[in-house]
Amino acid sequence: MSQTRSKKFPKVYLLAALGLLFPVFLVGMAFLAAKSDAETQREYDRIRQEHAERIELQKQQQKSQQNSIQSTQDSTTVS
Repeated sequence: MSQTRSKKFPKVYLLAALGLLFPVFLVGMAFLAAKSDAETQREYDRIRQEHAERIELQKQQQKSQQNSIQSTQDSTTVS
C-alpha cells in the first residue's frame, strides 16, 4: 500500500505543477502577443504616414507641373 501511495504523489505533483504553469504560460503569451501587435501597429502607422507624405508631395508636384504648363500655354497664346 505504501508503494502505490508513493508512486501517486509524483504524478499528483506533476499534474498540479502543470495545472499552475499552463495558465501562467497562457497569460505570458497573451502579453507577448499584445506587445508585439502594438509594435507592429506603430510600424504600420509610420509606413502609412510616409506613404501619405509621398502621395501629397506627388500631388503637389503634379499640380505645379500643370500650373507651369498652363502658364506656358497661356503666355504662348497671348503672344
